[in-house]
Formats: sequence, structure tokens, C-alpha cells
Amino acid sequence: MMTERNSELENQINVAAFFLAQQRPTYDQLCWMLAYRRLRAEKDARYSQEERIKEKAAEIYFQSTPYDILCWLVAELDILIKLGKI
Repeated sequence: MMTERNSELENQINVAAFFLAQQRPTYDQLCWMLAYRRLRAEKDARYSQEERIKEKAAEIYFQSTPYDILCWLVAELDILIKLGKI
């Protein structure tokens, strides 16, 4: 059962994902954005190194994740990082 707090967080993520999609970043840009955020969330000391981001972005790209899911994942990490939850 989803708590009210989780529901509120999910709503925030959905809204952020919608607005991100409205900006129409390319699929490559979304992969890059998600790679950067995942490395940061994983506390990888190399999260800002372009070569490491490129490697992670390539992994994400070849998983062929749907565009809307990439938007949601980027929005989710943005919010969780902003809230200090990761």
C-alpha cells in the first residue's frame, strides 16, 4: 500500500518527467543525463568525468529503454538528489 508521502513523491516525479519530456531532449541527451545522475547517486568519484559518463550513457543507450521511462528515471533521480535521499 502506498503511503501519502510516497504518493506525493511519485506525483512530483511524474510532473517533473512531464516537463522534461516537454523540453524534447534527444534520446542521446537523456541517456547522458541519466548516466550522470546515476553515477552521482552511486557516489562514483568519477561522476563528473566525461569518459565515465560516456561509458555509462552507452550502457543505458544499448538497453533501449523507452523515451518516457528515461524521462521518468531522470526526474526521479533529480528529485531524490534534491531531497538528499541519495
